[in-house]
Formats: sequence, structure tokens, C-alpha cells
Amino acid sequence: MSRFTTYSIKEITSSFLFLSILLTGMIWLGQGLRHIDLLTANNVSIETYISYVVLLLPKIILLTFPICVFLAILFNLNRLRNDSELIIIGASGKSEKNILIKPIILFSSFMFLVVLFFSLFLTPNSLKELRFKIIEIRSSGIHISLLKEKKFVSPTNNFTIFLQEKKDNEIFGLLIHDQSNINKPQTYIAEKGKFITSNNASFLQLFNGSIQIYDSSVNRVSEIAFNTYDLDLTPYNKKEGMHIYPDELSTNEIRNNLENISLKNFSAYEKEQFAEFHSRFINPIYVIFYALLPLLMINFSKRPDDSWRYPIIAVSAIAFVIQIIQITLSNLLIANSQLITLNYTFPLMIIIITILYLYKDFLYLLRNQNV
Repeated sequence: MSRFTTYSIKEITSSFLFLSILLTGMIWLGQGLRHIDLLTANNVSIETYISYVVLLLPKIILLTFPICVFLAILFNLNRLRNDSELIIIGASGKSEKNILIKPIILFSSFMFLVVLFFSLFLTPNSLKELRFKIIEIRSSGIHISLLKEKKFVSPTNNFTIFLQEKKDNEIFGLLIHDQSNINKPQTYIAEKGKFITSNNASFLQLFNGSIQIYDSSVNRVSEIAFNTYDLDLTPYNKKEGMHIYPDELSTNEIRNNLENISLKNFSAYEKEQFAEFHSRFINPIYVIFYALLPLLMINFSKRPDDSWRYPIIAVSAIAFVIQIIQITLSNLLIANSQLITLNYTFPLMIIIITILYLYKDFLYLLRNQNV
């Protein structure tokens, strides 16, 4: 490996790491702040919240790494030009594209393997753990952390609590309205309450109050006074579904689910799994294209001293269009599994077209020599 190849890989890698930390960090921070309500609106500890946010990271990385590969190489090519290093390479009799394509191919091949690993293994497993974490959080039931002083709070659609004050695990000045039985809604009034958890069951122990029960069949309200009353909160826990989405299934699980099933017999859910399975192999291929694309700026500039403003805009526009096509093809694959060949062919085709365009002058000379 030449000294320039090592130097180029080092520079591209440092730019990539900086951009990855910056872009991934910004998106990750936004997602973390978006879910900050878990700490205040649900029975969630700070440890659970941190583990929840960490599980979001692989999915974000899978989205940002291809973008950062493109931007890192684009930035370094522009820097080499501004520092006149490309002119020096050209003056030495060497082709800029020939000397630059080797470090770019080596770097993009490594990033292809990294993104492939995230796509096939790390991201699906993190999303599955995230799904179980969501189910755990949403099914954790009614807790004192949900309640706000002097505000009506509805942890579920048929259960509303109002309180004057709360202190540690105790609440004061309680008004509870229960509509789980629509024909006999109940209202609880108590001076004090305390949350109790025992044997995976949760209770709200009420002191010095009354229960008002409205019977709609006879249009009458009955009232029962009590000194203490244990209100079972278990029936009011949310029942969270266990449905697992295709992107939350491991690659082996999808492969086993689709084994021995023909394309024409796929159900809607199996079509989604089929599209997800192949997208995990297809999407990393685009990393190589995004790495090669900035080299087109050399072809777009006619003279060494030409401005690279328009070439940068051009390759950025191409990258944006290809990204839209990539997403569109992935979505179309869900509706039509027969498009699988096109989904694999397209990224390989644009990589080949990019390489041919980079070396069109060489191909032109070679053809003329053969004529």
C-alpha cells in the first residue's frame, strides 16, 4: 500500500468519524429528547430510559453511515483540490482518479462490511429489544409517577385520578372516577391513598372516604363509606400487543419463516418480511456507490482551476435522487415481490455506470487504438 493511499484512508476515516459523531449525535439527541416523556409520563427509571435510548442507536447509525461516507469523501476531495494536492498529482504524470480510487475502494469495502453487519444482525436485535422494552413500559400499570398534583390524569381511557398533593408514595385529597363498567360508573373520594405492590399485583389503599356508584338501569346513586379500601389497579393496566414488525425480526427468523413458501403464496406479513430480508443485503451495496460518486467531480471539471461549486451540487443532487429511488424500490418490493431482481440489479448497475463514466476517456482511447 502506497504512502498516499495510507494518507488518504487516514484522512477519509477521520472525516467520517467526525461527521458520524456529529450527525448521529444530533439525531440521537433529538430522539432522546422526543422520548423524554417516558421519565415523567410513565413508570420508568433513569436506567430503563438510558437503555431504551441506547437501543435506538443502531437504527440511527444504519441511516447515517452511508451519508457520512459520501460527505467524508466529498469533503476530502474538495480539500485535496483546495490545497493543490490534486494539481501536484496531475503534474507528476499520475491520474487523479487512478490514485484516489484505491483508498476509496478500500475504505468503502470496509464500510460495506460494517453496514452489512449492522443491517443483518445488530439493528434487528436492538429493535426487537426495543419492542420488548416498549411493551414492558406500557404494561407497567398505574404508578404514582404518572400523577400530577391538582390535575386530572387519565392513565387509561376509563380511569381518571385527581389529587391535591403527593408525597413519596402517599397521595392526599383523592378523587377517582372509574368507567370500566359503563352501566355502573364508580367515583372514589378519599382523604389519603398509598400505592402498594405485592406478588406482581398493585393496589391503591384508600383511607377515610366513600364510593359513589351510579346504576344507570334504575337511575340511582348509592354511596358506601369506608375507613380503608384496597382498590385493585391490575385491571387498569394497559394490555400491549406482542406483534413483532419485520424489521424487529432477526435475519435467521425471517429466513425460517419464509422457508418452503413460494412468492405467489406470500401473505401481506410475509411479503413485508421478504422485502425486509433482502433490503438488509441490498442497502449496504449503495455505500460503495456513495463512496465512488464524489470522484465524478474530477470529470465534471474541465480544467484544474475550475470551481467545484457546480460539480459538488451535481453529485449531491445525484446522491439525493438515488436515495429517493432506493427508498422507492424498497417500498415497491413490499407490494410486489417480483421486483427483487430489479432491487439487486439497480445498485450494481449504477456502480458500474459510475466506474465506466470515471474511465470514459481511457475507454475512448482504448477503442480508438483497436480501430
